[in-house]
Amino acid sequence: MNTPQNADADNLKHQSNIGRLDDVDIHDWYRFVYAYSDRVITSLVDEFDIEQDDLLIDPFNGTGTTTLAAKKLGIDSIGTDTSPASVLSARCKTNWDVDLDEFRSRRSELLSTLQPIFKQISSQGNTTLDSFGSSDGDEVDLSQYDFTEPKKTPKGWLSEKPLKKMEVLKYHVEEMPDNDVTDLFRLAMIAILPEDVGNVRFGPEATRDRKQEGDKDVFTILKNKLQEIEDDLESVQQAMAAGEVDPGEAEILRADARKLADTLREESELLNSDKHEGEVDYLITSPPYPAEHDYTRNQRLELIWLNAADDNKDLQKIKKANIRSHTKNIYVADDEGEQVNIRENDRVDSIVAEMERIIEEEDISHGFGKYYPRVIEEYFAGMQHHFEQVYDLLAPGGKAAYVVGDSGSYWQVEVETAKILGELAQNRVGFEEPEVNLWRNMAATTADYDDIEENVLILTKPE
Repeated sequence: MNTPQNADADNLKHQSNIGRLDDVDIHDWYRFVYAYSDRVITSLVDEFDIEQDDLLIDPFNGTGTTTLAAKKLGIDSIGTDTSPASVLSARCKTNWDVDLDEFRSRRSELLSTLQPIFKQISSQGNTTLDSFGSSDGDEVDLSQYDFTEPKKTPKGWLSEKPLKKMEVLKYHVEEMPDNDVTDLFRLAMIAILPEDVGNVRFGPEATRDRKQEGDKDVFTILKNKLQEIEDDLESVQQAMAAGEVDPGEAEILRADARKLADTLREESELLNSDKHEGEVDYLITSPPYPAEHDYTRNQRLELIWLNAADDNKDLQKIKKANIRSHTKNIYVADDEGEQVNIRENDRVDSIVAEMERIIEEEDISHGFGKYYPRVIEEYFAGMQHHFEQVYDLLAPGGKAAYVVGDSGSYWQVEVETAKILGELAQNRVGFEEPEVNLWRNMAATTADYDDIEENVLILTKPE
């Protein structure tokens, strides 16, 4: 197998499509901190010899890396995720038929509405600017806007004036008709939130960045993001009109990866089409792995501005639909580990036993540490349920590739994620003997642990 970083794009069988879109940076409309490179997908497409009649899926699609790459390559794809922000992103990135005339007209109207309001907000408390007022000499009535900070906003993530501007933007976007053009405005709104407008930095967890606090030129930031989206769409539409690009069809759904087959068989038009007849040919994805990465925290502002995280109930609904991979999404009722007797796997049992030993010896009765063994059990049990669903969907001979990292996050206890997942897939689900290929070494997030491996696990369904 060619490792993604060494793959030669010029050798790709789909180069006629990819080459035409080299300058289209649709991926950058909105990226998630844990997103992986589209070079992984193009390399694996080449390795597997995926053809344009095949159907590719990504059950942990994130912001749409796999489905966008597949579309560029002319391959039909289905992407699923549990995050409303990620689903919106992937849908926007793979919808190239947007009416650009409507987009331009509504963008111009929106920006002309926002400019005097943002100027007045920036001038508040500034005697010099207050004396000039707005550009036409009239005060803007701000009483229609609710400037209360949403209660789930982490402290300090938005300064006062940028918060007000984003509340105004949200108000006017919500007033728009619910269609694919408005979705682009929604995406632009959440894309600029964390680092461009907010005071957030990722390292890799989202934290407050005090150096970024203060007013921001939200108008210019938004204008530039909308221009970026327009430019990319114009380029790809021109390429399509000239017959230079034959894009694949993409479908984006919200789904729990542990219920993947059930959801797709019920909701997917692409899977159930005459072309694909209810079978998936390939899977390429990067699932979570056991580590303290809370995905809902890292997308907190985006979820709030999409009205998907108004309270704890909203956040729990999203978290409970995710594979259990960290202590902040473990719940009392979770029992997948017991359901499948996950500790009958020797590797899992050894890891959990070591963690239980540490808990007993260190007398750990509080804090997140006491949940580490349950994370391991629930994670691998959840992934086993996911593999069962994938096995049901895959055509005989179909392949599934998982880019997944090992872990040493919990007291430096080594978790060889890919090897354990491979054993579960083969011994409990029925896949052929798996391949585990090193992709790269990653710097560990703890200073006491050496670099950890990120591998590509390849599963094949028997013919």
